[in-house]
This record gives sequence, C-alpha cells and structure tokens, in this order.
Amino acid sequence: MGDSRDLKVLVMGEIGSGKSSVINLLVGKTVAEVSPDAEACTLKTVRHEATIQVQEALTTVHIWEVVGFNQPEDTTGKGSGMTLDVDLDPILQAKASVDVIFFCIQGSRLRNAPTRVVKHINDVSGGRITIVPVITNLEREKNMEDWWERNGRGVKNMGLGETEHACITGLQDEKHKDKSTQSRTSLVAILERRWLSPQDSVPLESILGEHVAQNGGSESNEKVTQRKDSSWWRFRWPF
Repeated sequence: MGDSRDLKVLVMGEIGSGKSSVINLLVGKTVAEVSPDAEACTLKTVRHEATIQVQEALTTVHIWEVVGFNQPEDTTGKGSGMTLDVDLDPILQAKASVDVIFFCIQGSRLRNAPTRVVKHINDVSGGRITIVPVITNLEREKNMEDWWERNGRGVKNMGLGETEHACITGLQDEKHKDKSTQSRTSLVAILERRWLSPQDSVPLESILGEHVAQNGGSESNEKVTQRKDSSWWRFRWPF
C-alpha cells in the first residue's frame, strides 16, 4: 500500500443509502451533505481525507465518495441487458488505488438491494477488491448488530459480508451519541484490519483497462466503456 501505509477507500451505494453519513463518521465532522430523502446530494465523485489511529500510528484514509446510483436500467427494451453509469474519472485522474469498498445499504431496503450491481463489481474487479457491506439507518435498533442476526444471510446471498460487515447509524446528535461512537468504531476496525494485514492496493485504472481490452470490439459488446465527453463510465452486463 506504499511507504506511507495510507488506506484508500471507495464508498458507494444507491441514492439515499447513507454514503455521506459514512463519510462524516470516518472524518469526524460534517464534510459530506446528508439528505433526509432519496434525492442525490453528491452530484460528482468527491475525495475526502480522514485520520485513524492504528496501534500507536496515525494513518491517513483517502476516501472516494462515488455518486449514488439508482437501480440499473434495462436500456435495450428487449430485456437483454442492463446498464449502470458511474462517475469514475476523478479517481482515474488521481491514479488512485483501492484497498476496500464500503458498499452502503439501507437496513430497511434490503429486499430491493442492488444484487446485480454487487455481482457485476465483483466480476469487473476479478474479486481483487474486498467489498464490505455497511448497513445504515439502524438507529432504531436496540442493538444494531441484531439487524445482522436477522438479515445477514440475505446480505451473504448477495455475495457480501462473508467475513466482514458494519451495522451503523449516521446520526451524530446527542440522542444517538453512543450508537454513533459504536458505528465509527465498527468502520475503523475494518480499516485497522486492512492496515495490519497489508495487501497490494488495486489500481482502478488497471482494472478498467483490462476489461476494456478484454471486451474490445463494438461498444454494445463491451462490459465497461467511457461515455463520450464525460467523466462517467458505463457498465453493461447481460441478465
């Protein structure tokens, strides 16, 4: 992960899944706008910086907050494929690598969770990047981990959470102070384990480049393409 032992985290999920709350928990203050509804607050991919303590060392965490997405759409009209657009160019221009992906899912939306998106990300990355499910909006749970006891199997069926997960609330007011502290501790613990068991970060540019090369030919046959005159990348996959 380089001489600095910095960590690089990608935070992604559907619109309204709690990505901004995860960012604010990690940073320790409000740096990402949070919306009370399902409207998108983050309109472009943004980089944030956080500092965590691992043993006696202070470690910088580079956090990339990816624009939220809706469920992938069938754009063919024939049910033959799905497309999903994601803003990735800021990450590519920074030649950034990724140690772990925090994939945010609202606890109340598990039934509608984007299973196909998760599977496709795993496919594109070749399983080289760990994807950790972060279950959000659990402030009403007496014990937030109780949610996982009830629903963890459903998340694992998506191909997530076999080894790690986090159950959190993004609320940081006085009423939820204890749960907020517990939530940040859960997220930081995941990052600590990555720092203590270092693996090579995976350059996002190389992952996309490999797939563009492997799926060359007409754009309709490519799994990953860059939209013309845009920082957005289009992911395409069959049903």
